[in-house]
Amino acid sequence: MNFPIDFVVDWVDDSDPKWVSSRDQYRKVSPEKNGRFRDWELLPFWFRAVEKNAPWVNKIYLVTDNQRPEWLNLDNPKLQLISHQDYIPDKYLPVFNSNSIELPINRIPHLSEHFVFFNDDFFINSPVTQNDFFSTKGLPKDSAVLSPQIPKDTSITSITTNNVKIVNNYFSRKDILHQWNKFLRYEYGRQNIKTLACLIWPIILGFQDSHLPISFLKSTFNSVWKLEELRLNTTLQHRFRSDNDYNIFLFRYFQLLKGDFSPRSVSFGKYYNLSDNNEEPINDINKGLHKAIVLNDQDDIADFEKAKSEIKETFMKKYPHKSSFEK
Repeated sequence: MNFPIDFVVDWVDDSDPKWVSSRDQYRKVSPEKNGRFRDWELLPFWFRAVEKNAPWVNKIYLVTDNQRPEWLNLDNPKLQLISHQDYIPDKYLPVFNSNSIELPINRIPHLSEHFVFFNDDFFINSPVTQNDFFSTKGLPKDSAVLSPQIPKDTSITSITTNNVKIVNNYFSRKDILHQWNKFLRYEYGRQNIKTLACLIWPIILGFQDSHLPISFLKSTFNSVWKLEELRLNTTLQHRFRSDNDYNIFLFRYFQLLKGDFSPRSVSFGKYYNLSDNNEEPINDINKGLHKAIVLNDQDDIADFEKAKSEIKETFMKKYPHKSSFEK
């Protein structure tokens, strides 16, 4: 491929006294909803996995709130440490809402047109190529599966429903039917049933959000921001997560509905909710069963320290050597 591909990953150190003090000061005014910042201390392994499995990456932009891991090697030419004030207007800072942090990432200085967005619990789990994320023509790889967004207390579907409200102002069923061969694919397997069921309605009901690394075009962010700046700025005004937010999936929906993507198998990655029994994700890490995995924290883990130790030990066995991103 003759174009660079960057990675963007956001991270926060919840043990930083300065950060905690700032958060608690504002939390008195804006109670946090569904916010989880617990650190599993896995970020070094995120970098080790990238270096081993995606050595072709152009730049890695680590987005933090004026924080820096002590072990991080800032002399690595592929690494750029980004603080919120580098791309978010001062009037919205400080901010503790991941949606507010992620919506304007297209403003990160020098970010390439082609980039992959990660949360710090998204891991590359086996060797990947550039073609796993973008086609040779530069289109983001993705799986276009329709699925109704049904708001419930234990999910972010209230927020993704807000995204769907916006896309229905610009798209309809006909935009899907015009490119039906991207929405109905053999590699989507049984997920095609969801799409067929949703096509009964003339409006867009929503998408299946895989919660995996997402391939993006920066130009998509730029164009959606021009269309919906007023509404997107309302999210930036929310220091803490709100059901009235919009999130980064909005840009993904625009890419899918405009046809600015290349279909990818739904088996590319796997999402795991961590628990007190992590045998399944540990087996995936050990064997590299999926190219990308998500290890999602859960509030009901009874013995967090034990679970963290087991996951860290698994990563240490797979990636025992420091990467060039570590001192």
